Amino acid sequence: MRHGFLLLLFLLGVSDPVFGQTAAKGIEGSWQGTLDAGGTKLRLVLNVKKTDAGAYSAELVSVDQGNASIPVDPMTVAIDTVRLDMKPVSAVFAGVLNTDRTELTGTFTQGGQALPLTFKRGEQTVAAQATPPTPKPDYSAPADAPYTAEEVVVKTPAGFTLTGTLTLPRSASRAKPVGAIVTISGSGPQDRDENIGLPGFRPFRQIADSLARRGIAVLRMDDRGTGASGGTFKGATSADFAEDARAGLAYLRTRAEIRPDRLGVLGHSEGAVIAPMVADKEPGLRAIVLLAGVAQPARSALHFQIRNLYEHDTTLTPAKRDSMIADIPKRIDGMMAADPWMNFFLTYDPAATMRRVKTPVLILTGSRDQQAAPAQVALEEAAFKAAGNRDVTARVLPDLNHLFVHDTDGFPGNYAKLPPPVMMQADVVGMIADWLVQRLR
Repeated sequence: MRHGFLLLLFLLGVSDPVFGQTAAKGIEGSWQGTLDAGGTKLRLVLNVKKTDAGAYSAELVSVDQGNASIPVDPMTVAIDTVRLDMKPVSAVFAGVLNTDRTELTGTFTQGGQALPLTFKRGEQTVAAQATPPTPKPDYSAPADAPYTAEEVVVKTPAGFTLTGTLTLPRSASRAKPVGAIVTISGSGPQDRDENIGLPGFRPFRQIADSLARRGIAVLRMDDRGTGASGGTFKGATSADFAEDARAGLAYLRTRAEIRPDRLGVLGHSEGAVIAPMVADKEPGLRAIVLLAGVAQPARSALHFQIRNLYEHDTTLTPAKRDSMIADIPKRIDGMMAADPWMNFFLTYDPAATMRRVKTPVLILTGSRDQQAAPAQVALEEAAFKAAGNRDVTARVLPDLNHLFVHDTDGFPGNYAKLPPPVMMQADVVGMIADWLVQRLR
């Protein structure tokens, strides 16, 4: 499940070429725009290509979400009117071209929200706006922190390196080593903080700060092919990401300040599916934390997510909505055929792995989660206990969404309406820290 307004579902990172109807001349090229979603600004790039046969393919890229892409199917052009349908995320853009076809002005609609959006041809947009380069993320420790934040490079068996931040308590030394965890992000290319574009939302930074203040080190890394990390993200599966996490554990074992017998992993969303895979191959781990995970193959969760978006889309007629819902299985089949990650993730059975893992586990999901259903918690708990695991803590937390943010609704399309800063609820971070401290110190 890699996750932001457009891309907070398990669909993040999915991209496939799609062809729309034949359009008039002058549409092909790169177009740039900025979507202002309730204070969260997302830079978007619309890439349109034309085949020799006159058909068009289109791709919408969210720059501020790791260059994640959304398939457009179809792209319809009638004289100067353009419509982009992004069915997997139940989003539509409808706009009108100006006379010289340098601007495309219209409305982006998703989850009942209608937001103004203007695209300009790439080369003109850059010249007009003179957008400064994105500043390098700051992963340093606060000035008064009782820990350091060290940039580290982790070698992987696949031959590339991952770059991350190791938060290390100042008390840690060769004589007094400390326990540590590796964090595992959700769906889509994400940085080490698990930044999804919402103001203030840096959950892994929150967790690392809390744990380091209590004597536990944390290694959080940019996903492969993302941020400062090498490798290629597209085409990698959850199993590949599990090996990246294991490379992080191997790195920790080389550090004299870290206790090799007090290691754990923490995963969110897809990361909560990956964490048991890591523990299955690393039986010496002392703790795993699963935040908003699932026990069943994720195809059912994805079906629910897409249907949920359609049911919240007030622009659809009842007949059109019913037709689109009936088409969901076929759409998912197409996604699986086009993307190795999607094919693996939607068919993988997390419970089968959980039933082999005896590592102490903490399972948490919000009661308002509309991406990983709260009912999955009981299934996860049962699967671990079936392995004879005697240290299983499982809780559904009231009025929290998939991000562990207070939210009495939980619909992903409304995340941009949450009051900033959007942060994990403090008592959840404390609960995680309390549980880990007991097992890693």
